[in-house]
Amino acid sequence: MFLTRSALTSSRLTLFITALILVAGTWTFLHFPSQEEPSVTVRDAIVSISHPGMPADEVETMLAKPAEERLRELDGLKTIVSNARPGSVVIQLTAYDRVTDLDALWLNVRSKLAEVGQGYPAGTLGPFLDDNFASVSVASIAVTAPGFSPAEMREPLHRFRAALYALDGVSRVSFNGMQDTRIYVQFDRTKLASLGLTPAAAAQQLAAQNDVASTGEPTALGMALSVSVGGRLRSADDLRRFQLSVPREDGNDEIPLGDVANVQTMPQDPPQAAAIYRGETAVVVSVAMQDGLDIATFGKALKKRIDEATQQLPAGFQAHIVTFQADVVARQMSRMHHVMGETVVIVMAVVMLFLGWRMGLVVGAIVPLTILSSLLIMRVFGIALQMVSIAAIILALGLLVDNGIVIAEDIERRLKAGEERRQACIEAGRTLAIPLLVSTLVIVFAFSPFFLGHTSTNEYMRSLAEVLAVTLLGSWLLGLTVTPLLCFYFARVHVQEHAESTRESTFYRTYRRAIGWVLEHKALYLGSMLLCLGAAGWTLTHLPYDFLPKSDRLQFQIPLTLQPGTDARETLSVVRQISTWLADTKANPEVESSIGYVADGGPRIVLGLNPPLPGANIGYFTVSVKPGTDVDTVIARARSYLSQHYPQAYAEPKRFSLGSTESGVAVYRISGPGEAQLRALSSKVAAALRALPGTEDVLDSWGPRIPRYRVDIDPQKLRAFGLNRSDVMASLQTRFGGNEATEIQDNGTAVPVVIRGDAVERAPGADLGDTLIHRASGDPVALSALATITLDSEPGVLQRRNLMRSITVTARNPSMTADEIATTLAPRIRQIALPPGYAITLGGEIEDSAETNAVLTRYMPLAIGGMLLLFVWQFNSFRKVAIILAGIPFILIGSTLALVLTGYPFGFMATFGLLSLAGIIVNNAVLLLERIEAEVADGRHHHDAVIEAAVKRLRPIVMTKLTCVVGLVPLMLFGGALWTGMAITLIGGLLLGTLITLGLIPLLYDVFFRERHAA
Repeated sequence: MFLTRSALTSSRLTLFITALILVAGTWTFLHFPSQEEPSVTVRDAIVSISHPGMPADEVETMLAKPAEERLRELDGLKTIVSNARPGSVVIQLTAYDRVTDLDALWLNVRSKLAEVGQGYPAGTLGPFLDDNFASVSVASIAVTAPGFSPAEMREPLHRFRAALYALDGVSRVSFNGMQDTRIYVQFDRTKLASLGLTPAAAAQQLAAQNDVASTGEPTALGMALSVSVGGRLRSADDLRRFQLSVPREDGNDEIPLGDVANVQTMPQDPPQAAAIYRGETAVVVSVAMQDGLDIATFGKALKKRIDEATQQLPAGFQAHIVTFQADVVARQMSRMHHVMGETVVIVMAVVMLFLGWRMGLVVGAIVPLTILSSLLIMRVFGIALQMVSIAAIILALGLLVDNGIVIAEDIERRLKAGEERRQACIEAGRTLAIPLLVSTLVIVFAFSPFFLGHTSTNEYMRSLAEVLAVTLLGSWLLGLTVTPLLCFYFARVHVQEHAESTRESTFYRTYRRAIGWVLEHKALYLGSMLLCLGAAGWTLTHLPYDFLPKSDRLQFQIPLTLQPGTDARETLSVVRQISTWLADTKANPEVESSIGYVADGGPRIVLGLNPPLPGANIGYFTVSVKPGTDVDTVIARARSYLSQHYPQAYAEPKRFSLGSTESGVAVYRISGPGEAQLRALSSKVAAALRALPGTEDVLDSWGPRIPRYRVDIDPQKLRAFGLNRSDVMASLQTRFGGNEATEIQDNGTAVPVVIRGDAVERAPGADLGDTLIHRASGDPVALSALATITLDSEPGVLQRRNLMRSITVTARNPSMTADEIATTLAPRIRQIALPPGYAITLGGEIEDSAETNAVLTRYMPLAIGGMLLLFVWQFNSFRKVAIILAGIPFILIGSTLALVLTGYPFGFMATFGLLSLAGIIVNNAVLLLERIEAEVADGRHHHDAVIEAAVKRLRPIVMTKLTCVVGLVPLMLFGGALWTGMAITLIGGLLLGTLITLGLIPLLYDVFFRERHAA
């Protein structure tokens, strides 16, 4: 081919480009931006709507359903999941994978929400859309200040944030656990009633005193002047001194507000969110980095800036780094670089073992060249250096030497045959260029479905296909240019006698006899292989299926759920106690740091992890452990401790998951209209899960019903006192929740002034009946005189999915995958009688796996079509194409045997390995067929040509596949949980698949072409 001729003719240019690749590639590698995982588009957004005091069923019908129905009109939304609780609803929106312009979609969502919001009841807060859901925190800093109130912490924290924003590369700095400050005015209702004053009237006076309005612009001396009117309330002391106007018979009197009310500045009660570090109240400062930066370089600068900003905090303030992504990435990159280095050494050693040190170095030279050139191309196209792209390079290391080995071996063979050195190099490149290009493109096509698919899993793994394509095509180009040039300069000619002695060694003679026996016993060999293939196929379908493995990072999480309806103050107390236990170095010496969140999930620290949705009964911990720690041991200890000491809480210590779906969790969704029927069906599903030995963490998304008060008003009595329903609700809200009267500005922050009942009135178990309903005139009336109060119940959570009520039941079993749980329980689940309108479906990783596999199935015909076109183009023969395709299924034998022997479950990455095997294994067939045709063209008898070609191609085939196998060993042992299954599948398939095809391809050729050659 002209590439080889041009490389030899312009040898100085070839060497200069090679040196340029070495220098530029090395510089690029040293300055390449790195990250832990591939970037994945987060297609979720959160809608929050609240109406304090509204029952859950009314929240569903009045807030959730109208929003859902309007949002359902948008074509780009895949799922709409609502969680309605008393007083609030959170709607999680997920866009279809096909949506490319998410900003436009969220803009349409805002428009729809604005429309539906106009019809909401007065007092509704929202709807608010949070579409900045994909921001990943590269650092979480817990700032503690014992003895300081949230109000006192606010200004130093704002200065701390400003210092971090000044660092180049920071995209966002946010606070988590920042408790808003309130000034509570808690009236003594007895004094207030004796004065003839109502809370509403007091609120009106405060609002009038603190009103902000235009005062005009008087002019003087040609200048427009502003007018500042004094008397605004600026502090809690101003409130206490404020003179309330009290009506008297002889006019109005005045009395200080502090005489009739307790004015107190304190954090919002109950808290809307909180963070706890080592048992102390904290505010977590989360830092997000701009895209495209090197996390290692940015991390060093950020840590320095954090130290500088910490020194500027007041005495008593401390900043603790609880998560730092740069350290996680450094550990991950160090491991992957270690694996890559080991792979390079092993590959080079194997090549030199087969080819000798001189030819081994010639062939091995394309390894660093290919890696460095691939890095250059990756940098140009913005492909980040992360564990998936590095794994692609490691995987390619065992494949990219194929081209160099085959070309070098052919050049050596020609030199031994007496060809002139330059001509031997050119002819080797010319004759092998197309077969090697076809083989390379076939592997690229085998990975193409992962590139073409648009699911989150495809997006997560896309860089693997991209980097493999770049690396293998680069290897082909370098193999046709640099390798022949180096062979021209350094290859040594061995005497023909040595070649013949090598050819007739014990190894070759054994294979020659074996292939002869196969050709003489075609039916026996083919029948036994088909029997093994059938057994492998059956075994593979019965292996446990695990979509993606758990992450092996030195962190784990503890989602915490208390009973629905639990007060946030109780959640805060539990989280504080657990945080103190985790910080105990005697109980947990392995724990490096932990951070707990109340009513919130904190910042996103892993791209594929969606933090828990907010809720008063929700807690969440992120726990980091020291290097060398057995994370599962710490998780088991935490699970045991929490189950013993906090039986009222559902705590689930667990590893993080890879990708966007939690692995190992069986998810059942029961949908239908009726609450009672849904609960009955979910109980049956939960019972089936609990009956499965070893199953734990069985949970349904609704939980039990929670108690509530029911107030039945007597309309006649209400009218007799000149009151209405709104007066009753307003009085209850003022007593237990509070009403905002005005705001006080505190250094740019608006601090609400809230009027509410005192501590006695709001005490647990307080009698609702003695709530005073104030009238426009006359004495207030007790609620018990107007209504009957009974204890009732309501749903703690009402979950809806795509306009239907839905209960999600989840469970895990440490000894089973999610697929095994579902398969085992399938007969029992099918026995559950479903009324019309009700359904039970599987979700979670099983659903995501089905979607991903469906995408692979959709694009696989394109990949197969591309392969067939390449084969037909190369061979111009349908029979040869049939021979190549016939050998592909037999890779299942070795792969299945490897999975069985190692006990590793079948999963998405193993599927990935099988598809890549299909592309890799055809190299054997291509090389064999090409050599058989050459032997026939040289005049050999058909039978002898098949045997001779197989013997001649034995060494390059065995050498290339063995190189690939040993190159995969470091990835299997040290590459991490994500790559183990794929490496096992590839190793098993290559070992047995190569041996099988070394007999199968000659056999099939002998069958398909015997008649033609006989003629």
